[in-house]
Amino acid sequence: MKDHEIIEPFLIRLKQRIDSDPEITAASLSVKAGLSNAAIRHWLNGDSKSPTLESARKVCAALGTTLEEFMSEATNPVEREIAHLALQLPDHLLKELLGYGRGLAAAADQSQPKGAEENE
Repeated sequence: MKDHEIIEPFLIRLKQRIDSDPEITAASLSVKAGLSNAAIRHWLNGDSKSPTLESARKVCAALGTTLEEFMSEATNPVEREIAHLALQLPDHLLKELLGYGRGLAAAADQSQPKGAEENE
């Protein structure tokens, strides 16, 4: 049976993660997540519907992350840590963090000499 094109963002990332890590297989991840032995393999082959939110969270926990972190656009360890920390904050502290971050970004922009961005 030919695999169907994966278009669901969670499954795209999951396939990338499995393909990039020789220690992870769909079967072993299914077992670790407490899902049926073939669940992930069926999602990735297009043989069944996309995972439920609960199943996606179980898969992420088995990978040692949260669904929010797994789906974030963070591309390096610093960005992932920032995303992880932000997820732990209550709303009022998250707003303070955003304000502080915006202030730092504005200060960095002002401290950069004019025309410096053209040389980068």
